[in-house]
Amino acid sequence: MIGKSRLLKYGVAIASAAIATFLSVWLEPLISRTIGGFFYIAIIASTWYGGFRPGIVTVVLSTLAIDYYLISPRYQLGINQSEDVLRLGIFLLVALIINLVTGNLQYSRRKIQQLNQQLSQENAEQLRITLDDRKQAQETLQQQFEQQRLVMEMTQRIRRSLNLQDILQTTVDEVRHFLECDRVTIFQFYPGWGGTIVVESVAPEWMALLPLQIYDPCIGEENVEPFKQGLVTAKTDIYTAGISPCHVQFLESLQVRANLVVPISLGDELWGLMAAHQCAAPREWQSSEITLLRQLGAQVSIAIQQADLFKQLQIELTERKQAEIDLQQLNAELEQRVQERTAQLTETNDRLRKTVIEQQQTQLTLLEQAQKLELQAVITRNMGEGICLVRIDNAVIIYANPKFEQMFGYDSNELNGQHVSIVSSVTKSVNTEDVNQATLSAVLQNTEANYEVQNLKKDGTPFWCSVTTSVFRHPDYGDVLVAVHQDITKRKGIEEALRESEEKFRQLAENIQAVFWMTDNQSQQVLYVSNAYQTIWQRNCEDLYHNYSNWLDAIHPEDRQRVETEVIEQLKPGQYDKKYRIIRPDRSIRWIRDRAFPIKNELGEVVRIAGIAEDITELEQINLMKSEFIGIVSHELRTPLTAIRAALGLLQTGIYDKKPDKFKRMIEIAAIDSDRLVRLVNDILDLERLESDRAVLEKATCNAADLIQQAVAGVQAIANQQNIIFKIHPSNAQVWAAADAIVQTLTNLLGNAIKFSPADSTITLSVQQQTDRVLFQIADQGRGIPADKLEAIFGRFQQVDASDSRTKGGTGLGLAICRSIIDQHGGQIWAESTLSVGSTFFFTLPLAGN
Repeated sequence: MIGKSRLLKYGVAIASAAIATFLSVWLEPLISRTIGGFFYIAIIASTWYGGFRPGIVTVVLSTLAIDYYLISPRYQLGINQSEDVLRLGIFLLVALIINLVTGNLQYSRRKIQQLNQQLSQENAEQLRITLDDRKQAQETLQQQFEQQRLVMEMTQRIRRSLNLQDILQTTVDEVRHFLECDRVTIFQFYPGWGGTIVVESVAPEWMALLPLQIYDPCIGEENVEPFKQGLVTAKTDIYTAGISPCHVQFLESLQVRANLVVPISLGDELWGLMAAHQCAAPREWQSSEITLLRQLGAQVSIAIQQADLFKQLQIELTERKQAEIDLQQLNAELEQRVQERTAQLTETNDRLRKTVIEQQQTQLTLLEQAQKLELQAVITRNMGEGICLVRIDNAVIIYANPKFEQMFGYDSNELNGQHVSIVSSVTKSVNTEDVNQATLSAVLQNTEANYEVQNLKKDGTPFWCSVTTSVFRHPDYGDVLVAVHQDITKRKGIEEALRESEEKFRQLAENIQAVFWMTDNQSQQVLYVSNAYQTIWQRNCEDLYHNYSNWLDAIHPEDRQRVETEVIEQLKPGQYDKKYRIIRPDRSIRWIRDRAFPIKNELGEVVRIAGIAEDITELEQINLMKSEFIGIVSHELRTPLTAIRAALGLLQTGIYDKKPDKFKRMIEIAAIDSDRLVRLVNDILDLERLESDRAVLEKATCNAADLIQQAVAGVQAIANQQNIIFKIHPSNAQVWAAADAIVQTLTNLLGNAIKFSPADSTITLSVQQQTDRVLFQIADQGRGIPADKLEAIFGRFQQVDASDSRTKGGTGLGLAICRSIIDQHGGQIWAESTLSVGSTFFFTLPLAGN
């Protein structure tokens, strides 16, 4: 690398001398006799770049070049005139001075760079040392701060919490994290200097000691005594710490290589030890770490003392509470005994007094009951309802009033002593015992009840009764059930008829396609709406029950104001018939015819409004299509008829009797328009048959090439008149189609292509077989179709230009017939076009077998 650099320096010296020579010789006619200008520059450049020696090379070469090229005799070495010797000597002297000065400058520059570099290195080293010292000081301060933070947090945790286990566990976790050691434990001594690990924080890769029971046979009273005096042990390596082999073996079993141990004391007693273990390798414990662990040991001692005090306090509180509970229980027992004795005495006194009073009241009660029974007998005999009294214990009838006997078809007193089942609807599944149990259960559950039951008359005729029952105490029969019966057979019949009517109405309303609805005339609350609402409106009936405005929200915005106004105006008579549009959730629009009629009360007031809403979308579309169809057809029929009528009128006047050419022309006009009328009527009939499914298409397997050949043969004569050529790309594809209908479609498309193609042009027909379809294409070179007309031209009486029907002929139904035929084959038809280039019509048919 050094050799290449030195060679480059001498190369620059030679090159600069050569460039100076070339410039001096080339510019000699333009400059003065000064011969050294360019050579001085070359010497400066080579010396500055390469140093003193390359500069000397440039001086020598420059001197030789001046002698050879610029001093006579030229092109040879040697000097004849003394003047030239002086000039060359001056040049050589100046060149050497320039070389010497430039070399010294270059040397000084390099020396300055070396000094700057050396100074920068020394400054950088000094700055690095300063930064290292500062970083170490920051780390020391940070470590001291973390130690103080850990101690303060431990102190605060002791003050905030009385849970010793949480305090100790958090302490060992944070100490292990701070010291970055492998394990931190707190060990509690038992008598005999064995013990157990209370809490532990250990790295996942090392053995957990919790809840290991530890007994070190090497530890005795003499080993423990120094810890009582506050000894802190820091072992960098158990193998070099000078401890007994027995203790080394014990520490090895715990995977300990270096440890730091501080005592935890409670007063003068040694409670346990806090130990930090380094398991992976020896460790030099820092004084700050020893100080931290000593401080934390003191805090743990405080926490243990605080927990012991709290535990003693809890025991005292528990014993105190238990004593209070025992005292309260003793007081309660004494009060209970006093109350029981007082109650016994009071009860004995009341019993004696009650016995005397009852004896007096019994006599009065018997007298009053006799009077009441006599009065009740008179009332029950003359009541309009049937009444019977039934014993509770055996369900035997002890009394029945005349109305009850008449109602059930029995003679006077014939029911007395009979079991109540004689008038009940007893069947094989319901016997007399069941009636007894039902009667007893009714009495036990409720002393008064109302229900409806089906009973039997004497002749076996069933009838319905409304029964009210109650229980009273009879002096002779004990508990007696009083049953008051009303015949409700007619009401039941009416209710059954009403239920059947409502069921028929419900089935009718829910099975018709129209929506039946009913609202309250006052509150405008929807009382009923049939399920057809969900089908037509595509909304939930429940939403309409909760919010009547949902019906108005669904109405088309253009119709909503009108409908709302009409409803308000017709609310009083309650009768209307209106049409409007609705917007369904899927954004589709449907036409609705809504008719309403009033439901009046007996005063002739409208209380409810019922109605039927029908979906008349299809009917509206048919009416619209009919109107459009009538308008278009009337125009299309009127135009040729007017021409025929005008031509025949002129012939009738006789003005062309002597002009056979004019006469013949009028006949041709009438014939042309007559043919147009016939084509129009035929196309209308064909289209109606196709769209009404009256035209049955007999489909079979057809060869696509044969269909194209038949269609081309039918229009070949018309194409020859304009010298139009058919270019056919046939295919052997087989399609499932009605041959005549597809030939008609191809003929219509080819006829349109011929009509709108210029003379001497080409019409291209191609067939392409796809996965499950066959694609037909007919392309012309005509005027093209605007993009906005590509879909409209398949409608009825639709043409690109309204004048085409006069100039080109046609009815405007050909493409509509084509689309109807292709649709019935399950295919698609469409057009693509570029104006002034041509149009291509496509349609697809199913493959044979699909």
